[in-house]
Amino acid sequence: MKASQFTTEAELLSRHETGEQNFSGAKLIGADLSAENLNRINLSSAQLNGASLIKTTLIRANLSNADLRVADLSKAQLIETTLSRADLAKAILSEADLSGAILSGANLSGADLRFATLIGSSLIGAKVKGAKLTKVNLTGATLSRAILAQADLRKATLNRAILSEADLSEANLSAASLIRAYLHGVNLRGANLEGADLSEADLKGADLSGADLSGADLRGADLREANFSSANLSGADLQGANLTLANLKGVVLKKAKLQGANLSKANLHKANLFKANLSGANLWEANLRDANLSNANLRRAGLLLTYLTGANLSGANLRGANLIGANLNEANLSDTSLEEAIMPNGTTYSGAEKS
Repeated sequence: MKASQFTTEAELLSRHETGEQNFSGAKLIGADLSAENLNRINLSSAQLNGASLIKTTLIRANLSNADLRVADLSKAQLIETTLSRADLAKAILSEADLSGAILSGANLSGADLRFATLIGSSLIGAKVKGAKLTKVNLTGATLSRAILAQADLRKATLNRAILSEADLSEANLSAASLIRAYLHGVNLRGANLEGADLSEADLKGADLSGADLSGADLRGADLREANFSSANLSGADLQGANLTLANLKGVVLKKAKLQGANLSKANLHKANLFKANLSGANLWEANLRDANLSNANLRRAGLLLTYLTGANLSGANLRGANLIGANLNEANLSDTSLEEAIMPNGTTYSGAEKS
């Protein structure tokens, strides 16, 4: 009897016990294979939708192209299992171990992967839209071009994960860890990254417009040419980050830490930097027109050729700052500290140059 003609799990298990491994195309809709040992079994293209595979061991099994919609694989062992192009829509994979598994092109839309382990797994081009991934461990996983829009990744671990060109729009990544993650060109429009750890992450060219990054850790991150338009970065830590040519138009950076950050040629038009710490930051040719820098710390900051037209610098600390060539037309400099600052004309502040 061909594997594709199976109608009961009993027959599969009986033949599997004799050493048979190839059950490609088996029809096991709604089958109960819970807690069974099915290591290295070939169930490619099998119909397992609605099946129960709770605590089942499927190490290095082949489930490519399998239909696993609404199947229950909670606490299953799927280490190094091949699930490429498998349909796992709304499947339950909570607490499952998928370390090293291949899920490229798989459909995990609406799936439950809470507390699952996917260390070093491959999800290239996978569809994970709206999936539950709370506290999932994706350390070192590859998710290039994966669709994770509206996914719940609260407190997820994605350290050193590769997410280049992935779609994480409107995803919830609050308190997630993305240390040294590769997010080149990623789509994070409207995403929730409140309190997330993105230290030393590569976000070059990423789209973070409208994202919530309040309290996020972005120390040493590569944010060159990233789009933060209308994002919330209140209280975020961006010390030593590279924001060259970044779009920060209208961004909220209240009380943000930007010490030593590189903001050269960045667009900060109408940005809110109230009480932000920009000491030692490089703002060469940055656009700060109409920006709110009241009570900000710009001590020894590099503001060469910076556009500060109409900016609010009231109460700001610009001691020792370099303002050579900067445009301060219509800027509010009331109660601004300019001691030892190098003014736009190259002279050191004398105490009578505020406009």
